[in-house]
Amino acid sequence: MHFLIVLVAIIALESYGQMAFLQRDGWLQTWHQKLSELSMFQRSSILKMLAFVLVPVIVLYLIILQLSTSGYGLLVFVLELGVLLYSFGRGDISAQIELLKSDIERNDLQAAYHDAAVFNIAHRSSSAESSTDLYQELIAALPYRIFERRFAAVFWFFILGAPAALAYRLLALHGDMALADGGDQEGQEVEEQELAAEDATAVEPQPDSCQSTASTALWLLEWLPVRFLALTLGLVGSFAHATEPLKELIFCPRTSTADLLRRCVTGALGDIQRPQVDAGEDVTASEESAVSDNAAGLALISEMVALFTRAMMGWLVVIALLVMLS
Repeated sequence: MHFLIVLVAIIALESYGQMAFLQRDGWLQTWHQKLSELSMFQRSSILKMLAFVLVPVIVLYLIILQLSTSGYGLLVFVLELGVLLYSFGRGDISAQIELLKSDIERNDLQAAYHDAAVFNIAHRSSSAESSTDLYQELIAALPYRIFERRFAAVFWFFILGAPAALAYRLLALHGDMALADGGDQEGQEVEEQELAAEDATAVEPQPDSCQSTASTALWLLEWLPVRFLALTLGLVGSFAHATEPLKELIFCPRTSTADLLRRCVTGALGDIQRPQVDAGEDVTASEESAVSDNAAGLALISEMVALFTRAMMGWLVVIALLVMLS
């Protein structure tokens, strides 16, 4: 049944782009706020993270267990399908990519910088200042965004079921909310400094510590699926070049998920032309180079998307074979 749910979910995602009617996080933000108000969770970011993730996951597990033992198979199917769709990443990544490609085709790099910011690993804060920076940022960020929005949820759903897929998404959203809390904290910096001056023993919240805890836990959850995906990218791309960084970093405890994906994707793409800009060119040569870079950038984006599409097809084939063999 899990294979059918994954297949239906992928088809629905490809057909509609995003599941905004399902992916409503208002209840989650309320839950996060309620936990933040409790003193025991203000003192321990780990306890807060565990409560934020595990309570909804345990409730979901108990509901599925009750429905399964009561013979409501169809309800279980619908519930798990809804949970998987909810566990996918936010936003319509296909539409975002098409918008980015459209701006590059029009040579509107300012708009392209804005479009590319949504893929940035630093949570929508683009640092690109030139076309070279833009394409380098895309190579570093776009593979991870595709991975975390689809592949990680599918992996954990098939291995451990809907509760595991939900746990991954809740952990990712917890990191985003912790970062947002940090932004709010910075906005109140002057007021807090005045309070701290009046009370030397005042203890400020530590959103950075909370976010670091969530990031570490998320890295652990991504450790296994990203390595399976890296191997798949080698199988559907340039195997030797894609698996070379995987062999070097497979047990590395410090390499981030995004960095591992960047290296493996770069290798899997093989000899595709990369955008290059020479600082010493004259104006005419620079314009010609910009046109060439834009064409190379468009080809790079298309090849990355096609690579991940083939990888997902590979995963579906493997899942289908495992289901038939079992």
